[in-house]
Amino acid sequence: MKLLSPVDLQALLTTDVDIVDVREPAEWLTGHVPGARLVPLAQLRADPRGALPRDNVVFICAKGKRSETAAEVAMQIGRAQVYSLSGGTDAWRAAGLPIVMPEAQRLARGEGEPVAPVAEPELDALVGANLHAERSARGLSLDDLARDSGVSRTLLGQIELGRTVPSIGVIWKIAQALGVPFSTLLASAAPRVGTTITEREQAKKLTSADGRFSSRALYPLGDAHAAEFYELWMAPHSREDAEPHRPGTRENLIVVSGRLELKVGNDSFQLGKGAAVNFSADQPHSYINRSGEECWMYLVMNYAGRK
Repeated sequence: MKLLSPVDLQALLTTDVDIVDVREPAEWLTGHVPGARLVPLAQLRADPRGALPRDNVVFICAKGKRSETAAEVAMQIGRAQVYSLSGGTDAWRAAGLPIVMPEAQRLARGEGEPVAPVAEPELDALVGANLHAERSARGLSLDDLARDSGVSRTLLGQIELGRTVPSIGVIWKIAQALGVPFSTLLASAAPRVGTTITEREQAKKLTSADGRFSSRALYPLGDAHAAEFYELWMAPHSREDAEPHRPGTRENLIVVSGRLELKVGNDSFQLGKGAAVNFSADQPHSYINRSGEECWMYLVMNYAGRK
């Protein structure tokens, strides 16, 4: 682990570094370093591999102690390029460096939803019930699924009990381990038939662990034959890393607002408003918004062999 000064970290902001703030949500709302994502220390400890999908990561807290603890956790799971901001956000502020105020941004946009991730109505129970059914049908124990998915047994148990709504990344890992489409874990028991209208507040929405990336389902989740259609949102200076999906999976995505950097394997693509891309999603890929503006996208997911 290497300690960084505020000036050192400022020089890294434009590089491909993962900045992880391990404070609590209430502290996050008082302001954070540009480009950081929120993963409270307790959440990081519960599922370190899920919270830290890649190397080259900088940890930040209020004064520097929690970030050093987080760095030790990262090294225990094999992360080699690990840094901690000496003095934390207190030192960053004292150096006169820019602070992002998420609450102020939300109010300025006239949004009524909180910045921190919130559970959609009944989504916690829905995901939990579907997870239990799929796991039981395969005769898998929680330990088996934890081994196959890389998600901790503790977190899997909390999800099954309906006590937490997993992040997008966690659901993808579980679906991949079970060999089912992402939508299987979100589907209602009884599919709707005929013409359906889903108001914005009724749609099933999932967020990333830090609340800076969200996915809203725009199709009937109970219909096994419906095309998977999503609305995606990314906050300014944010990143979402996705692990490989099922073999043959393809994503068709169009940017409708802002700019997106899409990484697929070793390739990188710059997409502006109106740009569309179709790519193989059965390899590691990342969505990155490096700008100071929000990015909105629409995505259609296609699975191999699905009719």
